Amino acid sequence: MNKKIFRAPNIQDALATIKEEMGPDAMILSTRKLPKSPRDPYGKEMFEVEAGLNVVTESAKTGSNTSDFEGLRADISEIRDMIAVAGFSSGMSSVLCRHFDSVGVLASLLRCGVSDRLASSLIQEALEAISPSMTPAEQVKAVKRKVMQSCLSRLKFKDFFNRNNDSGVPHVAGFVGPTGVGKTTTIAKLAALLTFNRKMKVGLISIDNYRIGAFEQLKAYAGIMGILCVPAFSRQDLSCALARMRSMDMVLIDTAGHSHFDKEKLDEILGLIKNDFNISVHLTLSVTAELINMKEAASAFSIFSPDSYVFTKIDETKRCGKILDQVSNFNIPVSLVTNGQKVPEDLIIPDSPGLLKIILGNAPKGD
Repeated sequence: MNKKIFRAPNIQDALATIKEEMGPDAMILSTRKLPKSPRDPYGKEMFEVEAGLNVVTESAKTGSNTSDFEGLRADISEIRDMIAVAGFSSGMSSVLCRHFDSVGVLASLLRCGVSDRLASSLIQEALEAISPSMTPAEQVKAVKRKVMQSCLSRLKFKDFFNRNNDSGVPHVAGFVGPTGVGKTTTIAKLAALLTFNRKMKVGLISIDNYRIGAFEQLKAYAGIMGILCVPAFSRQDLSCALARMRSMDMVLIDTAGHSHFDKEKLDEILGLIKNDFNISVHLTLSVTAELINMKEAASAFSIFSPDSYVFTKIDETKRCGKILDQVSNFNIPVSLVTNGQKVPEDLIIPDSPGLLKIILGNAPKGD
């Protein structure tokens, strides 16, 4: 057996690395939490996972015991999942021992990036709802079905960008979020979709006066699409810009990205876009961020009372389950998801089943 030790900030990352380097047949041999070094008080907690991979000879592959070997592999796979979740799923070990066949469902959620807390809760709810008279195989199917139903019930979707200007007032949407999450590119993708696919009149406004070239980047996209794009760095500028665009169906506002710890800068944006202007706010977060960072950012940007989430960069991670945690924690619907850098192709306006596919690692292509 080929053995290798992996270290990562959490078990989910370690499992993902093992699967990537050693393949889905790798077995988890041991897991342990590494103590912080006394020499590094700011060091992060780490987990150490030892994995192994059996090298099967050609004779074993063609031997008469193939069916026995496949059965053994299935047993080992179940044990691998059990070991993987037993070390860090608080309160779940005894439950899973009584429902051993369901451990694979929990392990699948964890590998998708769903938090230990939420995954455990989903499994526990499902196990409490199934009939004890079911066979183990029926129980597993029932648990999977119940978990999927629970996930779908938590996932909320709303399309904020399908309005016309019959009322004489355009829908104005502002995009806020931390630095580097892809707000400007997302706005360009959305503007193209609305202009060319939905045949709407769209205007763009940039109030980002911090990032060098921010307005020029948005203006370049607008020039290619042949739509109006103007800067607005004060409330008076914004009022004038919105007046110029009163004949539009949709006005999209690009804001400066700031650290969610910089309350002064966030208050500055809040004072600019919220008061007298009827602007819907869409919190843009990158799924590549750690779950704790996403949660802290959402908490800090809650001062904007965001109307929806926009999740970006789902093509850069295999752990999109963080979306389920985020939606569960703050009960805000999802409006947009992006899955690449191409404008306008890599933009998804999902429904709840589509969001669930993304979480489970089967993302659809852009609209």
